[in-house]
Amino acid sequence: MGEFEGKAALVTGAGSGIGQAVAEELARRGARVAALDVRTDAAQETAAGLPGGTERHLALTADVTSVDEVDRAVNAAVDALGGVDMLANVAGIPDDAALCHLMSPDQWQRVLSVDLTGPFLAARAVLPSMLERGAGAIVNVSSLAGLVASAGGVAYTAAKHGVLGLTKRLAVEYGPLGIRANAVCPGYIATPMNLPYREMVKEAVEATPAGRWAEPEEVARLVAYLLGPDAGYVLGAAFSIDGGATAL
Repeated sequence: MGEFEGKAALVTGAGSGIGQAVAEELARRGARVAALDVRTDAAQETAAGLPGGTERHLALTADVTSVDEVDRAVNAAVDALGGVDMLANVAGIPDDAALCHLMSPDQWQRVLSVDLTGPFLAARAVLPSMLERGAGAIVNVSSLAGLVASAGGVAYTAAKHGVLGLTKRLAVEYGPLGIRANAVCPGYIATPMNLPYREMVKEAVEATPAGRWAEPEEVARLVAYLLGPDAGYVLGAAFSIDGGATAL
């Protein structure tokens, strides 16, 4: 469980849900983690709860839609940790499954800013550190809604499809330079973001071959694999972790 010893990771959306689980998984495997969240208290709580606490890990606050805030946070991570070897883009928000004609342009823009522009800005800021090292790994969290049009509203679906395009292009541009990029597409994961919709998706969850919600830790283990050395030949791929939903 020490394959990330000597490595540094930045995790966005680390204050809860999948992001928190990813931070915990990477730390358990030996990485020093910069836990970034828009909520200062949540980022601090995550960092403090990792093995070694805040003496080993870093809490960062940033709105992933802000160029300046993301750049400052990444610079702080690079300074504190000596660079960034791994990036997990997890931060995201839902769109309440709003229909297109009922969605305001402001809501559309907000969802795309967090769910698609956020991963772009984080990757943009982290890549110079990885290029300097000649190595790195990025995992972007897309969604079941990045593969099909039945798992979110119009903004969320568009953004999560876009994340897959971003991932593929990063793999094409930076793979030859030693930097891998891949995506995961979670389905029904029991997180604070998803559980408020439990009644809305109850029948869909029960209809999956798995027939249940997944825990964030299950996604975190897949993310850790893709960030790690055993996935050295995996580039530009999108991995479903949806209980078989897309197999139906």
